[in-house]
Amino acid sequence: MEYLARNLASIREKIAQAEQRAGRPAGSVKLCAVSKTVDHDVIAAMHACGQNIFGENRPQSLRDKSAALAGTDLSWHFIGHLQSNKIKYVYPVAELVHSIDRRELLDQFASWHQKTGKLCPVLLEVHISGEEAKQGFACEEILDVIKDYRSSQNLDIRGLMGMAPFVADETVVRDCFRRLREIFERSRELQGSAYRAEHLSMGMSGDFAIAIAEGATIVRIGTALFSESGD
Repeated sequence: MEYLARNLASIREKIAQAEQRAGRPAGSVKLCAVSKTVDHDVIAAMHACGQNIFGENRPQSLRDKSAALAGTDLSWHFIGHLQSNKIKYVYPVAELVHSIDRRELLDQFASWHQKTGKLCPVLLEVHISGEEAKQGFACEEILDVIKDYRSSQNLDIRGLMGMAPFVADETVVRDCFRRLREIFERSRELQGSAYRAEHLSMGMSGDFAIAIAEGATIVRIGTALFSESGD
């Protein structure tokens, strides 16, 4: 699996270049390796190359892969749509959930903290793409959501997440990321015991350089890392 080390080195170099072009400090962007298409042995091999953060989009896969790799120092993120009845697979394992897309989930995560005494850090997903198939809070409501939950004693909200549309026009992609960054900056004024504007998760294999230029602190990359061709 030599290609994994090669792909990881290439992506890290491209992230570093994007940070430099944007005038941002080296290491200011975290890489979440989206491992949803690979088995736990490939994840272990990528981990051996030096990658620690892995993102899964299916609750049962997160449960099973984290169990298979128990005892390692992997950091598991959950990045997919989360149904209420699948929280039980995610809450005990995830170090960050990127995809809280409705108030119901916030209420249920608060209930899980009350039951377990464990806080599970989350990001609020914002619908910036304009695509009907995508989930997330509307741009127009997200600041009100933060206001309503920022003082909760049962939540740990660390920032925002968003996905740009899959289009060739980079201007459209950049505008989406810029809008989310502007909302993120405005949210700093609303910080409270349950909300910190710490992470802005945006950018994937095809658009992460644009996302970094627009302020991403976490990029979610799968294909470019795990494909043998590296693209």
